[in-house]
Amino acid sequence: MTDAELDDRLAELSVRQGQLSAATIERAQTFQRSRKSTLAGAIATLKLLPTDVLRGMLEEITGSRGVDPSLMTVYPDFVARVSQLLPASLVARLLVFPAQMEANALHVCMLNPTDGWTVRALEAVSGCRVFPMVAHEVAVIAALTEHYAAFLPEATFRYDPEGGEARAEEAYRKLLATPFQEYTEPAIGLVNRNRDLVARGGSALLDLIRDPIIIRVVQQLLCRAIETGASDLHVEPSEHELRVRARIDGSLRVLERFPASMSLPVTARLKAMAEVPVAGAAEPIDSHIGYSLVWGRTVDLRFSLVPAVTGEKIVLRVLERTRARRNLKDLGVDEHTYKSLVEACDLPNGLILVTGPTGSGKSSTLYSLLDRLNGDDLSVLTAEDPVESRMDGVTQVQCQPGTAMTFANVLRSFLRQDPDVMMVGEVRDAETADIALKAALTGHLVLSTLHTNDAPGAVLRLLNMDLEPFIVASSLRLILAQRLVRRLCAECKAVDDAMTDRVAALAANDDVTVPDPAAARVYKAVGCAQCGNSGYRGRTGIHEVLRVTPAIEHLILARADAPAIRVAARRDGMNTLRQAAWRKALAGETSLAEVFDHTIAHEPAQPGA
Repeated sequence: MTDAELDDRLAELSVRQGQLSAATIERAQTFQRSRKSTLAGAIATLKLLPTDVLRGMLEEITGSRGVDPSLMTVYPDFVARVSQLLPASLVARLLVFPAQMEANALHVCMLNPTDGWTVRALEAVSGCRVFPMVAHEVAVIAALTEHYAAFLPEATFRYDPEGGEARAEEAYRKLLATPFQEYTEPAIGLVNRNRDLVARGGSALLDLIRDPIIIRVVQQLLCRAIETGASDLHVEPSEHELRVRARIDGSLRVLERFPASMSLPVTARLKAMAEVPVAGAAEPIDSHIGYSLVWGRTVDLRFSLVPAVTGEKIVLRVLERTRARRNLKDLGVDEHTYKSLVEACDLPNGLILVTGPTGSGKSSTLYSLLDRLNGDDLSVLTAEDPVESRMDGVTQVQCQPGTAMTFANVLRSFLRQDPDVMMVGEVRDAETADIALKAALTGHLVLSTLHTNDAPGAVLRLLNMDLEPFIVASSLRLILAQRLVRRLCAECKAVDDAMTDRVAALAANDDVTVPDPAAARVYKAVGCAQCGNSGYRGRTGIHEVLRVTPAIEHLILARADAPAIRVAARRDGMNTLRQAAWRKALAGETSLAEVFDHTIAHEPAQPGA
């Protein structure tokens, strides 16, 4: 709720409980307006209520623990440590008071813990999870005056609701702009000084990962990687170093190399952030880091730990909790593929499959299809593991293998929920496939994914699950196979003269027609500061769409193999992944190196074969 709504709730509750009369509340509000304070601050200043009564009402309204920071015992070294995470100037500007610090938690007194953005701002700046407590304005100002005077000798602590968010973002951006060595060098020194203590066990490791400089190093690693577009972060200890790599545009790049002594504190800090035991792991661990680490973005980090002989390797997958609606064409879908997908989505029933390896963008395509289908006139339900992005208007269910919440069980429940559209994250087994196909037969549009290398292979995969061919043929409407290829950096790409001279012959080998071979140009990656010297910036999709025509249905019923299905599909107008990639290269979007690295060639389709 906003500050104004909190004031209104407090006024209403005070009168309803008989604590204050309407006339007394009006007096407090007049004082509030003259002093530009909160209503709770005005009531406390005028001493209209006992402090504990006022604190109890704020607690009831906000649902947060009510405290009086002016009565807390706070040591100067605590304020000094916390100020390294939350600059004193920001604390004063937001009128908040950090009261307690744990392994990865800051308990902070604030005037309105329900406003949301303050908590998110404090998390993004500090790198720690923030647990808000509620306190009235007079108590917070008294605590700040007593404990922060040495840090802000000329500061005037007062309530000012304007501009706080901008100041918090400024503090966050300043942290990111600070050279990383200013964090890493003191962190390495601290770790080396405490190496013997940590080796002896006890609480030394916990004390170390609570140190602001360790918190800052790990937070900055994560924020910088995410800000540069990383989809995954790999933290890899070895005997001689700790290597941190980020997957950007599908390729791993080394971000940092630390001395081996940093392995334990960095992995322990990440474990604390994921709320798993800091002690050495004896088995793989899956968890997540779900608070606001990155300014302005709702990012979840899926946490995966595997104990290895040289230490614990941690991989963090970056997932956006909320997402902007994206048109299919934003994903690189060409006109032919777009038309086929739209026609399939407009059908009242049937199964649409998106196939490809891990990291090929299948989930993004499914979400874009759901964006198109999502409306007031349709009931849309999804079964996902995990729910990668939240969608308004869609009922999303988190599945969990090994529990009752399997894809198959959730799909069965969906059929009793009167759905129009169902999406299941992945067809992993015959049971899930059977339910999805039968749901598609009985009047539902079903979307899912399958791990196969191309579209014809998906048909064979379904048949190999011992599903009846007539059910597959009757239910399946369209299969979309896809890959992601890197986009050439527009700032530095250059004509690839060697490949351009051979473009017509190379294209002919892949059954690709070049309209004007003499004018055709292909480009190569060069590298510049804008693209991190990789030659590429961003990725685009290439797609192979197989429509289930009568000819394909006939082949499914006959249990034909994948090559036969591919030949028939190409005769019906299917472009292969290789052909789609070639079109991107001829348009100057990607290089032929990406074409050959991410696709395979097939024999040309023979007319009438």
